[in-house]
Amino acid sequence: MGLKKERNSNFELLRIIAMLFIIFHHSVVHGLLNNNTSIGGWTPVATNVWLTTFTGQMVATLGKVAVGIFVMISGYFLVNSSINGKKSFKKILMLIVQVYLYSIIIYFVAVHFKWVNPKNTIVLQQTFLPLFYNSCWFVSEYILLYLVYPYINVALHNITRQQYRNLIIIIAITFTLVPTLIPNFGSYGWYGQLVVFILYYLIGGYIRLYGTKHECLLGTFLTIAGAILMAAVIFYYDYMGATTHNQQFYHNSFINIAGQFSPSIVLMATGIILLFKNIHLGHNRLINAIAATTFGVYLIHDNPIMEQMIWLKWLKMPALLVPNVKHYLIIAVIVCPLIFIICSLIDYVRILIFNAISFVFNRFSRSK
Repeated sequence: MGLKKERNSNFELLRIIAMLFIIFHHSVVHGLLNNNTSIGGWTPVATNVWLTTFTGQMVATLGKVAVGIFVMISGYFLVNSSINGKKSFKKILMLIVQVYLYSIIIYFVAVHFKWVNPKNTIVLQQTFLPLFYNSCWFVSEYILLYLVYPYINVALHNITRQQYRNLIIIIAITFTLVPTLIPNFGSYGWYGQLVVFILYYLIGGYIRLYGTKHECLLGTFLTIAGAILMAAVIFYYDYMGATTHNQQFYHNSFINIAGQFSPSIVLMATGIILLFKNIHLGHNRLINAIAATTFGVYLIHDNPIMEQMIWLKWLKMPALLVPNVKHYLIIAVIVCPLIFIICSLIDYVRILIFNAISFVFNRFSRSK
């Protein structure tokens, strides 16, 4: 998210699609199934809505896949990069500036319209310390990855292809397969998420450095196989939850099967990357311009204040958890792209302003 380097538009288009996936994901985890047992919350799942719950969980997996896609794209483009302290500092600084810019602006807008209590401790912490209170967990993990990727690259360029492949397999088994097969294995905590980010980075880098045979065929197989495996297991757990009235089945179906540590997520993200690598769009200015706003789209719509307002206050998404799933699907298909468009336009204005400031600053610096 938020990378400025000009690229061919195949991966830029994928970034747009991935951000749409994330918005659909949030329509479920912050909306339809908010605080629901099926996503690790405490509100029990009613037996008559288990099919809607299953549909929501499947939609929510798109967001997990999208996270893998974003990090794999970074690995694909950064694996041949060398250490550049100035460039890395500028990149990280710009990420942090954008995070705080939107966090603070949204806070004051919310205070003005009385959406929040301006003295609420949690709100203040999330607003002014967003990187430390899980308000922007993706950004926190991405910055950590960005700090270590040059050293990862040094290692990757000094091992054989077979050693590289074995490294991916070892990390994948340890941090995705084992936690899925053994739910009580234990939580890896924040460092587990970072290791999974590194796994995604390694996969993206491997595809860039070595590629694979029959990439389109393999990409199609991995995507479909991952989706079928995910759907089958979640369906089984949700069905068992409905028939046995045991809420633990619902909990396990999403947290252990469809979480960020799921091997199915890794398979689908890898498959989609392979497919889009072989789509030849050339350079499309419109696609690239829209893709440049995806990080802003994320920061705006997933801000803690905005997620409450959008999914709970305005759209009242939990009320759509009814036996007929079409009510949720219709709203989601209309609203999620609309949210992307609005947030993208806002961030495009931000980009224009930042570019103007940069132009004036550079011109002033040259004139001195």
